[in-house]
Amino acid sequence: MRTAIFAVCVALLLNGRGATAAVAPEGQPVPEGARQKVERICKAQPLGPAAVGVLAVRMDGDTVACVNPGLRLVPASNMKLITTGLALLELGEDYRFETRLAYSGSIEDGVLHGDLYIVGGGDPTTGARVPCAEPLESLFSEWAGFVRDAGITRIEGRVVADPRYFPEPVAENFGWTYDDLGTNYGAGPTGLNFFENAQNFLVRPASSAGSAPSVRVSYPETPWMEYRNYAVTSSRGTANTLCYINTPLAPVAGFVGEFPSDRGAYTLECSNSFAAYTCASYFCRYLESRGIRSLGPADIGPDGGVRLLPGETSGPAAASWGSLTFIGSSYSPTLASIVRETNCESDNFFAETLFKALSLSRSGSAGYGDCCAAAEAALLEAGLPAEGVCQIFDGSGLSRKNYVSADFFVRFLRMMLQSPCADIYLRTLPSPGERGTLEYKFPSETPEFRSRIRMKSGSMNGVRSYSGYILASDGDPSHTIVFSLITNNLTASSWAVNPVLDSIIRAIAAEN
Repeated sequence: MRTAIFAVCVALLLNGRGATAAVAPEGQPVPEGARQKVERICKAQPLGPAAVGVLAVRMDGDTVACVNPGLRLVPASNMKLITTGLALLELGEDYRFETRLAYSGSIEDGVLHGDLYIVGGGDPTTGARVPCAEPLESLFSEWAGFVRDAGITRIEGRVVADPRYFPEPVAENFGWTYDDLGTNYGAGPTGLNFFENAQNFLVRPASSAGSAPSVRVSYPETPWMEYRNYAVTSSRGTANTLCYINTPLAPVAGFVGEFPSDRGAYTLECSNSFAAYTCASYFCRYLESRGIRSLGPADIGPDGGVRLLPGETSGPAAASWGSLTFIGSSYSPTLASIVRETNCESDNFFAETLFKALSLSRSGSAGYGDCCAAAEAALLEAGLPAEGVCQIFDGSGLSRKNYVSADFFVRFLRMMLQSPCADIYLRTLPSPGERGTLEYKFPSETPEFRSRIRMKSGSMNGVRSYSGYILASDGDPSHTIVFSLITNNLTASSWAVNPVLDSIIRAIAAEN
C-alpha cells in the first residue's frame, strides 16, 4: 500500500503534461502510453526491418512520441507540406497567376498583321480538370473577348504559345527517375501550361498474346505527334507494365512494356512535352469556331525562336514582351485554393509550379538549382536552417534525393502554426474522409475523430509518410499535437503496413 501511495504522491507532484509516467491501482498493470506503444509497434513487424522516424509534440512543448526523430528519410509527398507552406508565406494566400493576351505587328480594318501571343505566367490550372480551375470554355471565351475588344477579326499570323515565364529548356526535375518522366504525375510545369501538361490514352489488349495492344489518344489531341507502339499484349494474369516514353526534343513518343490480355479498357495517364503548343492549338480552334481565323498555332523554343511545329528548329526570334501590345489578362484561382488542391489531391504538378514561383519571387530565376536554394533560404529566414537535417531536391517529393527528418517536419509545422498563415495553412490540409488521398482513411472512426486530424500523406515504393496536426479534443490550441511519421525501406505490402501506421496515429491522437 505504501508503494501505491508513494506513486500517487509523485504523480501529483509532477502534475502537468511533462509527466509521462502512468499510475494504476495496486496490483493492476500500468496503462501503455503513446510513447511506449509507438516504440513497441516500430520494433515489431512489419516496421521492424524498415527505417522509421516518428515525432509527436504538443504545441505546449510536451513530447508525446519519439522514435529516431533526427533520422533523415525520403519523405515522398510530405515534401508538399514545406513547399505549400513556404509559398503561402512568400506569395500570400490571395496571390494569383496571370496569363496575358498580346499581339505583335498592327491591326488594320480588323486584320492583325502579326502574331497573337498567349503569354503564360505559370498558371497551373489552365485547362486543368480540378474543382478550383476555371472551365476551359469559360477561359477561352474570356480570351476571345480580349481579341474581339481589340478589334481583331482575322489574324494574318500565328497564335503563339509563350512559355518564357519559366524559361528552362526541360520542365522536369533531373532528380526524378526515368520511369516517372512519362507519367502524368511526372509532368513538369512551364510558363504556359495546359491540362496539367498531361495527356490520356485509351488502351485495349489485342485479341492474342504477343500482338501490340490498341493505343489511341483520348485527350488532348496532338496531331503533330508521331507515336510508336512497341508494347505487347501479354498472357492472362500478368502485370501491367505499360510505359510511355517522350522527350521535349522531338514530337515523337513511344509505348513499351506489357499489357495483360484479360485487362479491360484502360486509361493511361501520361505527360505532354508540348503542352504550351497544345494550348495554342486548342485556342486556335476555339477562335476559328467564333469566326476568327489564323495561320495556326506556334510556340517559342528554348532558344527564343518561334516554332511552327514542336521540336523543330526555331525560326525568327519571338517578339520581346516590351515590344508587344497587351490586350487583356486572366487570373488563376487564389494561391490558397491551389494549395488546398495540392495538399488534398497530392498534386505534383501544382507543387512543382509553386516551387518555381517561390524561387522566381525570391531570386528572379526558376531553375531547379535556384528553386532548391530559394527554399533553403526561406527556411533559414524562418529560423529553420536546412543544412544537415533537410535536403531539398524538388517541390513535390517525387525525387528520392529529398531527405528530411521527422524532427524537421515537426519544427516546420510548429512554425507554420505560429505564422500569420496559420489558419489558412491548416485549412489546406485534408481530414480523413474528405476528397483526396485521405478519402478512405479511418472509415470506422467517428466524425469527431476524423475532423481533429489535418495531415498530408506520402507514398512511393518502399515509402509511407504522414505528417500534420491532431487538434485537441478540448479545443485548447496549446494541446494540438504536431506529428511526423516517416517510414522507408518497407518490404511488406500496403495492406500489411497501412493498418500499423494507422495504429500509430490513433495512439498519438489518444493523447489529446
